[in-house]
Amino acid sequence: MGNYLTSRITAEKHVHVKTLKNSKGRPDVKFHDLPEDVLSAILSKLPVKEAVRTSVLSTDWRCTWTACPRLSFGVNDVCKNVKMKHQHTQMFIDRVNAVLGKHCGRVVDQLEIKFIFESKLVDHLNNWIRFAMSTHAKNLAFDLAPPSNLLKYGDHYRFPFELLDNKSVSCLACLQLSFVCFKPPPADFIGFPNLRKLDLHALKTTRQDLESILCSCITLEWLSIVRCHLKDEMKVVLQPLSQLQYLKIMHCEVTKIEFDAANLSTFVYDGPYIPITLHHATKLENAKFWFRGAVFQRAATSLLNGLPDVQNLTLQLGMQRLESRWTLNSPRVFSHLRHVQILLVIHHEDSDKILYLVSFLRVSPFIEKLEVHFRGLYTMWFATDGPSRQEIPPLEDKYVNLKDMRVTGFKGARGQAEFIMHVVENAPAIQVVTVDTAQRLTDALDPGEPTPRVDSAALDMVRGPLLKRLPPNAKLSLI
Repeated sequence: MGNYLTSRITAEKHVHVKTLKNSKGRPDVKFHDLPEDVLSAILSKLPVKEAVRTSVLSTDWRCTWTACPRLSFGVNDVCKNVKMKHQHTQMFIDRVNAVLGKHCGRVVDQLEIKFIFESKLVDHLNNWIRFAMSTHAKNLAFDLAPPSNLLKYGDHYRFPFELLDNKSVSCLACLQLSFVCFKPPPADFIGFPNLRKLDLHALKTTRQDLESILCSCITLEWLSIVRCHLKDEMKVVLQPLSQLQYLKIMHCEVTKIEFDAANLSTFVYDGPYIPITLHHATKLENAKFWFRGAVFQRAATSLLNGLPDVQNLTLQLGMQRLESRWTLNSPRVFSHLRHVQILLVIHHEDSDKILYLVSFLRVSPFIEKLEVHFRGLYTMWFATDGPSRQEIPPLEDKYVNLKDMRVTGFKGARGQAEFIMHVVENAPAIQVVTVDTAQRLTDALDPGEPTPRVDSAALDMVRGPLLKRLPPNAKLSLI
């Protein structure tokens, strides 16, 4: 690809709108007579492919589509057959080059590239980044997919930090990168001083290089990191991300997560159980965790130590175990926690430990809404093993703020019934209790699990006792 994409062309001044008269003497302004900023606003609502099609409507509209400030190119633009996509790489390159050539000297707010990466694309990807920088683009997305044979097509695309000059990089507000490699940037690289959103997928880098990049994003508000296998800690504490509000880390091989983000309001994590600490996150409203291979009480203790100020917590555990203990090993409590969702896959060998879930409630004295969603094998129906609620150590304080409890996946197991009764007996302000026999954790049952016939037997276990213990105005729903 030639250098014509990065040549500097003086931007055309807005053309004065012609005032035309129709047969009735009223002003008649045609589409192509509108100012360029108005045209850009209209065409920005269309995909590039549709904007280009407007050029066939009139000879006057031949170049009107080039006012579109949002350019998006995807593999489906040149090939619908997945098996044939590699054969259309050159066609994709030619199409992108042709469109960008028409946009030289024009305003481009967004450039998005979605394609399967191969070594043939490297020089062109670099040139397309040069083009985006020359137009001072605000949004840049290189959504590259790994090839089917990495040994044949090479490694990740190395992101060229050396092509980012201080002026152009200061314009970037949103950066999305997939299947790229972060190598150490040049010593004079100023970072991304005005970046607000950063989306990283299948990133190849080191702990030090990732930390160096993130610490340069001082205005970052939204951060997503998916499938980044550091095999090391992920830490950003030396330079706090004081503006960060949303953080998502999923399917990453990391040994520890530690961030300093005082304004963080939402945190999402999906992966193996690891220590997680969010310093100064006193405004954390929502936290969602899918821990794999965790012991429930240990996971809860870790969250209590790392996120003590969370307000709404969703804790989903896969392949987890329960421990036979009534309290968590922590002197702290969740002082701001109001809404809790616990989603548990209960195995047959743990059906006698269900009642030990009360250990979490003992460190959550201010919760107002509690949801526990059970999912287990059919052998859990009417399981009779486990302790009774009379064995629970006395509570210092009851659950005085709890008003709403919902339990799904109820199978008449003794531990489930005892847990429900314990909560109701210690929640004097309870207003709504829902017990649902359907499994709400996922839509489908385990493969091969027969769907049992559910009559009133399971619900009858708790119907009478609950009606006796609930306050007069409380609502009971048995499904």
